[in-house]
Amino acid sequence: MGMVATSDNGASTTANVAFRAVPKGAGWGSIPLPLGIIQYLSDHPSFDPNDSDFNVFSILDLAANPPMTLKLSDPGNVSSDISIFVAKDSLQVDLADVRKAIPEESMKFGGVYHLFGIGKSFGAFFVQFSPLVHVRNEISLSDKFRRALRDAEPFTSNTRYGIKDDGVAQAALAYQVGYAVRAFHAAHAESASADPRRNGGTAIYVGAAPKYLMGLAYGQIISNAGVTTGDTLFGSSNPVAVDMAGLTRHAAVGGEGGMGHGLGADLGTVLYWRNFELGVGVTDVGSTIHWSTSRNLLTYDDSLNQFTNVKVAQNAGFSSRIPSTATFNLAKRMGPTTLAADVVRNELFTGIHMGAETWLGRVALRGGTYRDSNDRWQFTGGTGLRFGGIGLDTAVGTNQRNTQEARAVELCASVTLY
Repeated sequence: MGMVATSDNGASTTANVAFRAVPKGAGWGSIPLPLGIIQYLSDHPSFDPNDSDFNVFSILDLAANPPMTLKLSDPGNVSSDISIFVAKDSLQVDLADVRKAIPEESMKFGGVYHLFGIGKSFGAFFVQFSPLVHVRNEISLSDKFRRALRDAEPFTSNTRYGIKDDGVAQAALAYQVGYAVRAFHAAHAESASADPRRNGGTAIYVGAAPKYLMGLAYGQIISNAGVTTGDTLFGSSNPVAVDMAGLTRHAAVGGEGGMGHGLGADLGTVLYWRNFELGVGVTDVGSTIHWSTSRNLLTYDDSLNQFTNVKVAQNAGFSSRIPSTATFNLAKRMGPTTLAADVVRNELFTGIHMGAETWLGRVALRGGTYRDSNDRWQFTGGTGLRFGGIGLDTAVGTNQRNTQEARAVELCASVTLY
């Protein structure tokens, strides 16, 4: 269903804490089947740089696409001859297929990941413990450098070709005590169903979960590096000047700075009215971790051909932020059919998901679409078969998670518990 979030999906309680109080939907649990493992074992990239089949882009694609799904189509590896044209005052590099791996704009990736929460409910109250990881990185090339690599534009004299990197990574343990409850209920006179999604009544559920954040590690780097060509590209023994500077900040349990401490919260509410569902959930509201950090300045001296690492601050107080994520979802249920959509706003982009499902007896038909982190629309479709309290679901979907940014198709499957 295009990865749309609704209260039918138990995993969506991470997006909206109020979903915890809503009665379980038709399918409350899912066990993914790693279909891609066999495919990976039969045909995986070489990790030996001395192997003639070694291709670093294949390894990057594997990192972006762990072998949980079965590839139905593959854009192929980035591989071709690279042409370099050199003269005394001329240099042109034609990367051929490798050009596809050079982003047209800055390349951003990352997110906030709440991992395998362990908890226990006590009526409307619950306690939960879960690891939390936040990663963000942005790499950008100067316009001249991008054109030289992506468009095979000739390198010119007296020109700087630069690259910038701005990255943050932090990890913490989140301890939560929460409360989720039905705050309002007006039953539909003609329905005896207790499921607010389908009984035609009106109900409002709310939830809140403050959290204590125990910071385990924090790291940040802001760097800028480049080369500047001389008056003549190859007119001397040292035709370019190299510059590099990077400012780092770090703290870690068992190392410099030690443990961090902070607070945050998850909030949510959901309204049911005439089989409509409207939910708003926000995670990591005001989530901030306070650290005692060390700062270092790393620079490269071209004349001495050496790096210098200078500590500019130690035990410096610093507060890092865990970016909040807001999820707005809307669904309408009409007998065996569900139409749903959501908007997810996070640090890096705004995602949109839309999907539909209908049941024909024991068989489910599903379809959807979503906008990915690069503002491209992807498409999904699938089916499910239910046998009493267990079901098998399969789906196909497109993605462009590869260095060529070409569209690929994958197949996934899971066992659903009803």
